[in-house]
Amino acid sequence: MWYVIQTTTGREEELVAFIHRMLPASLYSRCFFMKRQLMKRLGGEWLEVTETLFPAYVFLETAREGDVFYRLKRIPEFTKLLGDGQGEFIPLEAEEEAFFKRLCGGGRGDLVENTTVYLDSSRGIRRLEGPLEQFKERIVRMNLRKRYAIVEMSMRGEKGTALLGIRLEKDKTGFIGRKQI
Repeated sequence: MWYVIQTTTGREEELVAFIHRMLPASLYSRCFFMKRQLMKRLGGEWLEVTETLFPAYVFLETAREGDVFYRLKRIPEFTKLLGDGQGEFIPLEAEEEAFFKRLCGGGRGDLVENTTVYLDSSRGIRRLEGPLEQFKERIVRMNLRKRYAIVEMSMRGEKGTALLGIRLEKDKTGFIGRKQI
């Protein structure tokens, strides 16, 4: 099951490295933070960038939440374990975990790639190819000019939205590179 750990924005990678160093590998199967690809315009050309999808949140996959919970409680200045406020470390709901796994390509990675948008002659959406293809019904807004889509989602029962990257079919050959920020 997936659990969520809150840290300071910008310290996600540091927390993941810390957990890898401090927790025995037998206590968890994965620890990661989610990233997304976005298209950014730079000097008239499109640049594909990678940035943190949920700033300040780290995901931990474990079946031994009790052991992990008590070890991580020892570092309160670095983390806040998202639970019920009464000492329980609560996992994501099954549907939420399934959503995030599908968004990241079946749970193989931690990156939500850009979705390619194919337009018809009247600039209507003909089809989507990529992560958003499975979640068309969750798209709240799509901005083709700025190359993003906003999708409905929930985390730990709280409804919210996430901004995900799109690229137009014509962008496939027109971007100048990749950059991680």
